[in-house]
Amino acid sequence: MMFMASYRKETIGIIGGCGVAAANELAHRIEKRFTELGCLDDAQQPELILFQATRAPNRIAFAAGKSSVSFAPYFIEVGRKLKACGTTICCIPCNTAHCVIGEIEHAVGLPFLNIVNETLFFMLEKYPEAKKIGLLCSEGTRSSQIYQKHSQSLNCYFEFLFPKENLQQSVDDGIAAVKRGLQYTSPEKAKAFFVGAMDDLISQGADAIVLGCTEIPLAVMDQYYKNKPIVDSLSILAEACIDRCKTTEIG
Repeated sequence: MMFMASYRKETIGIIGGCGVAAANELAHRIEKRFTELGCLDDAQQPELILFQATRAPNRIAFAAGKSSVSFAPYFIEVGRKLKACGTTICCIPCNTAHCVIGEIEHAVGLPFLNIVNETLFFMLEKYPEAKKIGLLCSEGTRSSQIYQKHSQSLNCYFEFLFPKENLQQSVDDGIAAVKRGLQYTSPEKAKAFFVGAMDDLISQGADAIVLGCTEIPLAVMDQYYKNKPIVDSLSILAEACIDRCKTTEIG
């Protein structure tokens, strides 16, 4: 028996452009999940505004401490534009951008769904026995310790594992390759950038591997790798958007 959900009239604002393909994929996954839940007419889908914020200063360099130029003012400007268009809830499909998410949320004056917090909540609920989390992410996310800081603020003290330095470079190269569209022309080559790092994380004792960059799920689509669960932060953000809209279940 299909259960049809009823939904609040939220207008979801997506600050994209970091990267462009990840933001497009988020919008697609939201639409797909609503359809799977029984929203078969256009009018049953939520209003959604996607702004590809492609003019931001380099957020990875800023988060890694290699640039003093913050991307936050531009994202705040974009968030305010979304608010002026009627957005009621925002999100940024970029883990690295969450190094300043509090600043952005406060200045925009709208609630933001936090991809890092949502991923941590998912881990606590789905894999409560997991203690060591292998994190595939950008250099910026790794250097700024976003996941560690958010984990501490939520009182969920996971041990985070990262690939060796040369393998981290392969991850960063893979993220760049996805931004160039390699997953469309050669999906196996795109995935290959991340395999060595995943092997390394498992050898370190990772109980699960979190895809902590929204480009990576476009290349790594496995749910498990060598019997270890793969946790996709982009899909988790899509589900958080849906849960935000959902009110009740009716048969």
